[in-house]
Amino acid sequence: MRQVPQYLIIGNGKMAKHFCHYLTLLGLPYYQWARKTHSVDALTALLAASSHIILLIRDDSIADFASTLGNSTRKTLIHFSGQLSSPMVYGAHPLMTFTENLYDEATYRSMPFVLEEGSPAFQDLLPGIPNNTYQIPAPLKAYYHMLCVISANFTCILWQKFFHDLQEKLHLPLEAGLPYLTQAFRNIAQNPQGAVTGPLVRKDEKTIQANLHALKNDAFYPIYLAFKGLYEHS
Repeated sequence: MRQVPQYLIIGNGKMAKHFCHYLTLLGLPYYQWARKTHSVDALTALLAASSHIILLIRDDSIADFASTLGNSTRKTLIHFSGQLSSPMVYGAHPLMTFTENLYDEATYRSMPFVLEEGSPAFQDLLPGIPNNTYQIPAPLKAYYHMLCVISANFTCILWQKFFHDLQEKLHLPLEAGLPYLTQAFRNIAQNPQGAVTGPLVRKDEKTIQANLHALKNDAFYPIYLAFKGLYEHS
């Protein structure tokens, strides 16, 4: 029988709050420590009592924090960074976007974890976590993380523009745009390569020029042009 892990979560930011909530939903025990709210003595005691240490702190602080532990612990060290590859800390990136709102258990269970090729088995890194996993070569982690950023975060910026101007310039309620948002993402999920619609697909240059004219003096004018160029050369 596999021993129940005792997790120690380092950090108290958004990712730490989500993962602590997930552990609670799964009924897995954990401690939590953060530099701003706990003492170094408290960390020493928690390290001794824990089996798996998860560093949910800034990417540029992970290696330094791990090095401060030195040989004081032989516990399993894990980080959730999508782009960092470190010889001192194993990476396990949850392929999910996280907001200030916590999710239900089904949502957390649905997210896969992406590991580096050659990593220990997922159930050794994060025992008790039932999620699916995939592996990628360590040299491609930066490219993988770039894909995450442009797909989720850049898309979010476009939809922020849509909903802001819908309400502020056209005086329509947010609810008016939700069916459009829902169907757009449903189309992407069902057929990513066939989800683009509208004047770019039809090669309707007159409508495209009308769109660009409407964006005159708007920061999104060059973005429209850039996507037009990308689509035409894809």
